Amino acid sequence: MGRPYLARAHARGLRVAVLDSAEALSWPETRAALGPDDQGYAVAGADDEGWLVAAAAALRDGPVCGVVAFSEQHVRAAALLADELGLPGPGLRAVLTSRNKLVQRELFGRRNLAQPEYHLARSAEDAAAWAEGRYPVVAKPLSSSGSMGVQIVTDENELHTWCQENDSPKSFLVEGYLSGPEYSVEAVASAGEIVFWSVTEKITTEAPHFVELEHHVPAQVGGEEKSAIRSVLGEVAGALGMRSGIMHLELRLEPAGPHIMEVAVRTPGDYIMDVVQAATGVDLYDAVIAVACDDTPSVTATDDHIASVWFPAPEPGTVTSVSGVDRVQALEGVVNIEIDVAAGSVIHPLRSSMDRIGMVIYRAADRVALESLRKRIHDELVISVQPSSS
Repeated sequence: MGRPYLARAHARGLRVAVLDSAEALSWPETRAALGPDDQGYAVAGADDEGWLVAAAAALRDGPVCGVVAFSEQHVRAAALLADELGLPGPGLRAVLTSRNKLVQRELFGRRNLAQPEYHLARSAEDAAAWAEGRYPVVAKPLSSSGSMGVQIVTDENELHTWCQENDSPKSFLVEGYLSGPEYSVEAVASAGEIVFWSVTEKITTEAPHFVELEHHVPAQVGGEEKSAIRSVLGEVAGALGMRSGIMHLELRLEPAGPHIMEVAVRTPGDYIMDVVQAATGVDLYDAVIAVACDDTPSVTATDDHIASVWFPAPEPGTVTSVSGVDRVQALEGVVNIEIDVAAGSVIHPLRSSMDRIGMVIYRAADRVALESLRKRIHDELVISVQPSSS
């Protein structure tokens, strides 16, 4: 997720101090992306202290003109640094709120923003008492990303099983289930003003996990719905006190209007920023670098396509063969393809984005052409699997 930022920073003539684990810094892909004047700083552990210690070493080596957090685990440390150095950033309130789903629910509730009903549970019994008469409900950790740990449960037995599988968390959320279509909003803020926003349409697996299989930009929403989504985006940004950076707002479009699922103030996953660029020509990676360095981002659309990312989801088992990758890459309209499995790889059940095995980004002039290209991609890419024994 961080490598695209490196390329954009280099294009701007910037040197980069990269903070990451020693393992990630040693990857060939990371070393190839680093410029001759860049410096890597190894982070010990995944807590805030580890990131801040590595940042302190980077600060001793020279002045900093911008701080960018590209992943959930270091948004707090980056916000602290930006605030200390007087540099643009989302702001501590925005970051701390985005890192805790209960804090989000409480804040948005005080602002009377539409969202699911919810309960902070301290035990499985506590959760079950609240959920009685409300099933199905959604159980989710207070802090996670990539849909990890988020699950729809339909009765008390499933709720107790979820608690056991998630190591009996001390506290977690149970929420009312919303069934409307799912969307996200990708937005860039600069000095408290939303300067770019785009709506992404999502196709997911069925219950209980609802893992995204496809993202489409722009989303198929009517003018009235789009206006309502833009209004919610502004309300959320205001509630967060969002200053400068990227926002990723997830919502469901219910009959009563958009309902907030959650918000993050870091790079959205699933290659959504690449899909936005394929559709609009707007380079959100560069825009994030620009606002972090107190520069004016270039966010005027230069293209008018429909773009998608598709995540192949073969049945669980052992891969016996993969074919068609080169043929798909050669198709007109295919922007990128990455397949991370080969013969002998094990495919696990799709329970979160971490279980995915690859992606294809593609685009076309209209939805009819996009659907035609999608069918060709699905026909050409063949991942054969020996199913897991029952």
